[in-house]
Amino acid sequence: MYGAVLFDMDGVVVDTELSVARFWQDLARSEGGGALTREDLDRHVYGRHADHTLRELFPQIPPDRYPDVYRRLRINDEHLRYTPVRGALEVLRGLHAAGMPLALVTGAQHWKAAAVLRQLGLDDVFRVQVRAEDVTAGKPDPGCYLLAAERLGVPISRCLVFEDALSGVTSAVRAGASCVALAPPERERTMLDAGAVAVVRHLGEVELASSPPSLVVGSGRRLLLSAPTPAPPG
Repeated sequence: MYGAVLFDMDGVVVDTELSVARFWQDLARSEGGGALTREDLDRHVYGRHADHTLRELFPQIPPDRYPDVYRRLRINDEHLRYTPVRGALEVLRGLHAAGMPLALVTGAQHWKAAAVLRQLGLDDVFRVQVRAEDVTAGKPDPGCYLLAAERLGVPISRCLVFEDALSGVTSAVRAGASCVALAPPERERTMLDAGAVAVVRHLGEVELASSPPSLVVGSGRRLLLSAPTPAPPG
């Protein structure tokens, strides 16, 4: 039984994949490079810290120019109108109303997370937030999910994670959590091979059931929920 549910933000709670891709594609063009491939985006953009993306995909940009890129990224993100992923608001509000401990675990900076939650009316839903500045290494490093579990007081083995990026699934599985991946059919096998226990297209395919308390995902798999057991001291 799961005692807490942890959510990535981009692509899970809010639909930002297109705007994120557009920003980095525009940067690639302005820096004289070719278009980024789908593999580039999957491996080095979605679910990743911006500094990782710059190191791996933009070696021509020296570190002393990173602050300017971050400034442009912040301006871009703060002026977006955010759209929730299908089913996200219903699942989050239902779990919150049921008293389930929830955490937001995102590679986004605090100001973007705040803007998303404010626009979607989710300011009071997450008991814990772990954002880019809270950890020294981003996904696929497991530290962000371990920190969220620690802050919630729930053993990581009793945490259920929802992720849409391969790096995020890897992070959750390495931490010791169970992970449900959000992905289209052509990426389902990749997510299962990475350790996801189930794959859905979006949170609209997740149902909150009350008897017994559980989340029903995909074709009917039932993931049981229970009141959390505090983690042992130390």
